[in-house]
Amino acid sequence: VLVVDVANRVTLPNEPTSTLPGDTEGNGGSGRLELGSAAPDLSRRLQRWRNGWTNEETPLQLSPDQPEVQPRFARLLAGSDLTLVFLDDSSVVSRRAESLTLSAMGRFSASLAHEIRNPLAAINYAAQLLEESTAIGDTDRRLLQIIHQQCQRTNGIVESVLGLARRERANPENLDLAAFVRRFVLEYKQGLSLETDSVEPIITETSVHALIDPRHLHQILTVLVHNALKYGRIGQEPARVRLRVARQDRAAVIDVMDRGPGIPETVASQLFRPFFTTSEHGTGLGLYIARELCRANQANLEYVSVPAGGACFRLVLPGPHTMLPQ
Repeated sequence: VLVVDVANRVTLPNEPTSTLPGDTEGNGGSGRLELGSAAPDLSRRLQRWRNGWTNEETPLQLSPDQPEVQPRFARLLAGSDLTLVFLDDSSVVSRRAESLTLSAMGRFSASLAHEIRNPLAAINYAAQLLEESTAIGDTDRRLLQIIHQQCQRTNGIVESVLGLARRERANPENLDLAAFVRRFVLEYKQGLSLETDSVEPIITETSVHALIDPRHLHQILTVLVHNALKYGRIGQEPARVRLRVARQDRAAVIDVMDRGPGIPETVASQLFRPFFTTSEHGTGLGLYIARELCRANQANLEYVSVPAGGACFRLVLPGPHTMLPQ
């Protein structure tokens, strides 16, 4: 919380003013922090508020090494020239909003499942009865097959939405990522016949730890590897998927890479939007849910362009000493 006078000088800072760049030196001998020089974006937003604008919702990055904040302004007293400036940590605000969103989605999705599944089951059952008829020709059987496929796809969308709504709060653990990825790859290959395709770990560093819910990490990697096997091939060539574990500054990184055709820039910008898909059989929710699970663990999921070809999805995970309190 800051108290700012009409000249945009901070008259009563509290400890969190360390989020503002600069210091109180060189401020005309006043010893007061000049908001215009220390945080020009915040100063401009304050001026707009004084000119009659409402509090803006876009967060601000006041300092490169500090989290984004959500500024709010209020008069200290009626008729006073002093303004209260509240700098809320936007990650905390986002988590509160997410909690409310998931609660609302839970109620909505339960109703959605009931309203969609009942007619969907009737459609699927009617198609099965038609399929048993001896008077059905090859063309009609192909149409019935399409009905079955689309019923399965729609049911998959319902399941995905229900899964997102039921998502529990992350319970992060200090994981040895090299051991986790090796175990994940082994279990994945045991549970799925890959034939000529391959999924292999690349462990460049053995002592890489991160804080993340192991159930969430397993679900995220399953989505990424499944997509890589499905889309990461050229023609009839076998898919080659690699999971690389490395360290990046104070964070841990898992790259899920394939050697397929890559992803066009126009498509890459929409990858994480809900219900966006380039496949007629996809739900468009896999990557969206994977990113939401990452956010619940203060991790980041991004697509990285590979100039040499192929695609790379990068998980940047918080280290054992970098995670913020929930």
